[in-house]
Amino acid sequence: MTRIAPEIADTIHGLRRLVGDLESFNRPMGPDDAVTVVDGLETVNRLVESLSVVTLSVFERVGTPRDYGAKSTKALIQNRLNLSEREAGRRSHLAEKLGNQVSFSGESLGPKFPAVSEALQNGYLSSTQASAIIGCLKDLPTHVGPDERREAERILVEKAPTVRVKDIQALFNEILAWLDPDGELPDEAPDRDEFSVSLRQRKDGSWTLKGVLDAVTGGIMSGHLTSRIKADLSEPGDEDVAHDMVDGNGADDAIDGDRAGDEEVVEVFSEVLRGDRWDAVDPSLNFNADLEIDAALGGSQDERTVDDGGVDRGCGVREDGSIVPMAGRQPSVKTKIYERFATMIGRIEMNRVMAGSPFALVVTAKAEDVAKQSGRAFTDAEAPFPMETAAREGLNGSVFFNLMGDKAKSMQLATERRFATPKQLAILSSRDQGCTFPGCDTPPGWCDAHHIVPWADEGETDINNLTLACGSHHHLIDKSDWHTVMLKDGRPAWVPPASIDPARRPILHARFIAKEIADTLFD
Repeated sequence: MTRIAPEIADTIHGLRRLVGDLESFNRPMGPDDAVTVVDGLETVNRLVESLSVVTLSVFERVGTPRDYGAKSTKALIQNRLNLSEREAGRRSHLAEKLGNQVSFSGESLGPKFPAVSEALQNGYLSSTQASAIIGCLKDLPTHVGPDERREAERILVEKAPTVRVKDIQALFNEILAWLDPDGELPDEAPDRDEFSVSLRQRKDGSWTLKGVLDAVTGGIMSGHLTSRIKADLSEPGDEDVAHDMVDGNGADDAIDGDRAGDEEVVEVFSEVLRGDRWDAVDPSLNFNADLEIDAALGGSQDERTVDDGGVDRGCGVREDGSIVPMAGRQPSVKTKIYERFATMIGRIEMNRVMAGSPFALVVTAKAEDVAKQSGRAFTDAEAPFPMETAAREGLNGSVFFNLMGDKAKSMQLATERRFATPKQLAILSSRDQGCTFPGCDTPPGWCDAHHIVPWADEGETDINNLTLACGSHHHLIDKSDWHTVMLKDGRPAWVPPASIDPARRPILHARFIAKEIADTLFD
């Protein structure tokens, strides 16, 4: 490195010294100095990204990935630098679009997006902004001429530093309107043959789902998995007023706060769904409340009660009014998205079965194997099905069993009676208003009807034996010592494992406290 690029070697040594001096407090630095250094580091990062683009484009012109045991430049840097596939693809894509190229005859060609390339090299744009602009420009209609393309690129480069990255698309939409003021851009919708869905089972019984969806289908799916954050209310603001009665805040403030909070929640869900973030915690949960309760009066969770000033989101309440922090026990955003997807698929099939559809997920297994949760099971598609999962999901009423006896005679085991009826679900939705696990805000539409006394233990599909639970918390019962009970006053509660509370005192969702206050407000 010292011979090929001494500038890089000197910079590396200098930055290492700086890190060491700051870590050992040998170099004093105030807050203003720290902010100045952060600004400088951003400049360095942009220069490094620009240098990466130039270097990789040089390699593309003079090198061959196969000489280094790789199929492509992307695979080379992914393996050599231990990058994720996404990050390696991002870097190689930038080099392809913003680096200099050569024609088949050996003639030197400029980058495909010269204005973006120049702005990245001089530090005017970050690599994220550059990628966003490239993504927009590739969607320009084919009839747009080269002069108009250059002007669109110039506008986006000029305005990008003044807006958020996600707003670059909004600017591009305005450019599209400017290119076609009459709003009659030719329809260049992809051919339906370009869309596909593939589903393949893995050896452990799980499935890999891949595909490309059309704009309408993808939009509907995205909306289902990200936008339905709160339950649909019959009267706008009802939930805000009820929440206000517990929190002690003004109703208007609660509504405005929820709107702002919903926007942030939807944005985080969208980022995780797109893959821009691997995972995140639900931003609507108040994790600070957990710390405050734990630290109150020597760390006892029971020191703070509803009467002391309200219940924060993500907290549960015991029968005596003591508040229990539960934000840390809620599923992550990635898990919530998957559970919504699984619930959506399960709900479709449940509706088909209840309507008398000839198709259902049927698992064939020996009766004794199901009882012992051993042996092997197979679905009607002849795919292996984990026996433990077969037994658990069957007891939840989501599959049918074709049980085989010793003499290989079939015995049909139907499960419709385990499903809550539409009328029961309507009553449950009105009573529970969503998942009843303490602190969970999953609305009724994404919840299952859970048997408090399991069906396998002769529990009835009756309102007094049912409660709403989201997919994540429904499965929590199967893999932990959490379980549900129905209190004498008809409120469903969750009982924690002894490792969390040795006394195993039931915990209620805070919304039941709000409802109790509302019901007795004018008594």
